[in-house]
Amino acid sequence: MMATDTARPAGRVAQMLKGLFATRTFHAHVLLTTGSNILLALLGVLTGALAARLLGPSGRGQLAAIQMWPNFLAVMGNLGLPEALVYFSARSRAECGRYVGSAVSLNLLISVAVMAIGWVALPILLRAQAPEVVSAARWYLLLLPVQALYLPHHGFRGLSDFTAWNAIRFLAVFGWLGLLVFGSITGHNTPGFLALAYLAVLAVLAIPMLALARRHIAPPYRPDPRQWGPMLRYGLPSVTSGVPRTLNLRLDQMLMAALLPVQTLGLYVVAVTWSNAVGPLPNALANVLFPQTASQRDPNARHQVFATGIRLAVLSSVSVAVLVAIVTPWVIPLLFGAAFAGAVRPALVLVVAAAVDAVNMVLEEGLRGLGRPVRVLWAELAGLVVTALSLLLLLGPLGIMGAALASVFGYTAVLITLVIASRELTHCAVAALLCPGRAEVDRIWLSIRHLLTQLSPRPDAQPATE
Repeated sequence: MMATDTARPAGRVAQMLKGLFATRTFHAHVLLTTGSNILLALLGVLTGALAARLLGPSGRGQLAAIQMWPNFLAVMGNLGLPEALVYFSARSRAECGRYVGSAVSLNLLISVAVMAIGWVALPILLRAQAPEVVSAARWYLLLLPVQALYLPHHGFRGLSDFTAWNAIRFLAVFGWLGLLVFGSITGHNTPGFLALAYLAVLAVLAIPMLALARRHIAPPYRPDPRQWGPMLRYGLPSVTSGVPRTLNLRLDQMLMAALLPVQTLGLYVVAVTWSNAVGPLPNALANVLFPQTASQRDPNARHQVFATGIRLAVLSSVSVAVLVAIVTPWVIPLLFGAAFAGAVRPALVLVVAAAVDAVNMVLEEGLRGLGRPVRVLWAELAGLVVTALSLLLLLGPLGIMGAALASVFGYTAVLITLVIASRELTHCAVAALLCPGRAEVDRIWLSIRHLLTQLSPRPDAQPATE
């Protein structure tokens, strides 16, 4: 009897998950992606702790040095092709295969040139590191062509196939986790070995990803060089905006590492880590909103989807941020230890900053869906100016609280710029764009209830009695 009782709830959960994977609605996509984001965040904590214990502080620093610049060059070297692939696939789903072939071929060509630049530059950029670290970093530049093989993954998102898209996101994480476990068991735990072995794992895991792409993306896959120009015109502003966005997110820690004691930086990093708890749900909204907006043919329908997504982002970000802020004074000492109690105050400020940044992220993805990635670039540049000036004025006298406040000011500048651009493009009033009304909240709640009803198993047959 006990086995039967245990099996029934498990069967119900399996049926609910099956229903979630099969349901192709906006709310189902958001729910699925939110769950994936939360699980990926937990796996990230697990692998981070395992890597730190396996390598120690020095080895973990060497691994970061090996991967840091190749990772940065890989992001810059894709020239925004992932975003372009999502946009054009959503706009013309029948041509997704041709866009995939064009994007992969172009990225492979670009990666050769970027690898050559990196090969020459890495000894200069890593001049403070040991020769074996520089050598491993040079080999790790092979990440660029391997990354090109993963571009079809972004086609899933353009087709609104979020089941396949989320599944592929777990490949790299589980590959890294398996490699760390292997290193722990066998003693192969040098930074160079782990970095290059991870590169080999990514190359092998590209095979099932490409097989899945053939099942979900219709041919032909033949590259069309005529599509390179439109894809680059769309993608270049996206990748260019990534530079100021990265600096907006990391400039405070860069300056603190140079100006303030290591202990202070440690407190701030913990505060930043905790504030990331605001992100999974808005991040899921951003992932879904981009292709949903781009796929609408009618401009009015596109603007309506965009505005609805932004209001949902405001509602979810504020709600989650309030909950996170309430538990912050208790959770930070509990999770990170009493020595990190000094991180509580800046963490509370950074939770506010994270909520603003979460709305920014959804606005940016929505603007990309409207075909206006240049507006994202200008917004991030405006935010970078405010962040830099705020750090210059506040970091010295206020320390980590000044850095936290600078994040709030910088993200708010980005938000204001994005809202102005969104208002001009959609002709929506600011209140209509950002403020969900009571009726809309009720409709969201009814939609969630309807979704849960769809996912719940129907009692097709009465359970057998014993």
